[in-house]
Amino acid sequence: MLTLPGRYYRLHPSFDNPLGHAEEQLELDPARTGFLIVDAYGRGFDDDDDAGEGRTGIYTPDPVIRRIVREHIVPARDAARRAGLPVVHVTNHLSPGLAESTEWRNLSMRTCDVDVLEAWREPNDVLVYSDVVAPGPGEPLIRKQMYSGFYETTLDSTLRARDVKDLVVVGFDSRICLGNTVTEAMYRGYRVIVLRDCVRTFEYPETREGELANLLAIRYIESNVGYTATSEEFIASCARLVPGDG
Repeated sequence: MLTLPGRYYRLHPSFDNPLGHAEEQLELDPARTGFLIVDAYGRGFDDDDDAGEGRTGIYTPDPVIRRIVREHIVPARDAARRAGLPVVHVTNHLSPGLAESTEWRNLSMRTCDVDVLEAWREPNDVLVYSDVVAPGPGEPLIRKQMYSGFYETTLDSTLRARDVKDLVVVGFDSRICLGNTVTEAMYRGYRVIVLRDCVRTFEYPETREGELANLLAIRYIESNVGYTATSEEFIASCARLVPGDG
């Protein structure tokens, strides 16, 4: 078994006086546990990448995300591979169902100054994978249009075909695509464990100090969706399954 300390947040006995964080020692059957990477695409994560070329606005490279990918997500993914867990990737793409009148496209133009009908046309540096975090041989790549990895995709059937019950999840954005995906995973009966040092969200001017938006995203997951753990804890749990690993 994979044994992992799952942190969650207790809202009782009242919202005014919650008990707060607690941990539960989770036992995950490796044969029924999947490792899900949400939206870890884009150039800039490889050693020889010029991450700043041609990317501006909301796609300006974030050095913190680069560090998270290289120092936390990639080692956790590698540990999952060594332990024999199925690794599944979720990415954005320009769906044939997207048109000029699609409200999500207009929302993106209004709030982000991005027309996905242009910005997401392939090839582009926004949605391409850096080698270090690209899907490996045999690893499914699920293409989505909206925030949730389950919306009009084959993610659910892909996981069920592999008999997955528990999902260890990493990636971006903790409030938007990852947040919606793990919420819908819970709806479908999956037990969710998000590695909290493997996620990030964009911060508003009012939340930058203390990275409050990301803190609240993690708190929402711990209160309303499932559990969190750290990449270090997950890697150690995988290593106990693989003699001589680590």
